[in-house]
Formats: sequence, C-alpha cells, structure tokens
Amino acid sequence: MHNTERACPSTPTKRETMTPPKKPTRAATCARSQPKAHAVGRWGEDLAARILETNGYRLLDRNWRLPAGYEGERAHGEIDAIAIDPDDELVFIEIKTRTDSGFGHPLEAIGKDKTRRTRELAILWCRQRETLDFGHFRIDAVSILGTPEQFTFEHLKGVA
Repeated sequence: MHNTERACPSTPTKRETMTPPKKPTRAATCARSQPKAHAVGRWGEDLAARILETNGYRLLDRNWRLPAGYEGERAHGEIDAIAIDPDDELVFIEIKTRTDSGFGHPLEAIGKDKTRRTRELAILWCRQRETLDFGHFRIDAVSILGTPEQFTFEHLKGVA
C-alpha cells in the first residue's frame, strides 16, 4: 500500500485531514465570526444606551430575557433595552448593529417575526411588574452601522 492509498474509503489520509479547504464554507465562516459579532452587538447596545440616555431616555432594563418556563409561556428571546422616553412613554427597543452593509442594513434584520416576539415579551415584562401602571407601550428600532471610529445611528419610533 502506498502513502496516498487508503485502507478504506472512509479513512482520510493525514494529508487530506491537514489540508484546509481552498474556500471556507459558510458554516466555518459563521462559526469564526460569532465571537466578533457578539462583541460588535455588545458595542452597539452600549453605544445606543448612551445615546438614548443623552437624549432623555431613562433606561429601566437591558438584555431582558424571560426566565425559562415562566408561567408556561412559549415566548422566547431578548429585549435589548427597555426605557421611559422623554414624554414618559414606555418603550421597548430592538438594537441592531453591523460594521458594514454586506449583509444588508441593520434594520432589515427586524422583520414581522422579530417585532411580534418583541411585543409578546413586552407584554410579559409588563405582567411581571404588575405594580407598575403601563397602559400602553411602543416598540422602537435602533440601528448602528459602522465602527467606533465612524458610525451612523438611526432611531425609528413605533415600528410595531
């Protein structure tokens, strides 16, 4: 048997195991970019919180998640920021950050499913705080596109 032959078809040679693919697969690219994407998202959420506070918003909660199994609810996900706006209205804010528009504008990632889920979570957040009187609320979207050195900030009120 020569070095390049295999004992059986399912056993790769050492050379095949060590040779990376010429073009990374999408799965491999996504797996490598997850820590970076998380850091970008965290930076965007921190920046958005500072800008909102500078503009008169009072933050009540950030990165709120429904506890697992809460009252048997099936809603899942996270609300990026919850605040009282300068007009004393309760606002649930979805924040999307991207360093470039290669995958589209950040606001394109906030579709009907995301706003529906945010509305469900907002109702549950209010329900958990039954002593607070929140008759109505609004869902806003914030997008940050760029880097810490240069970015655009966009705030859309009442997206859902």
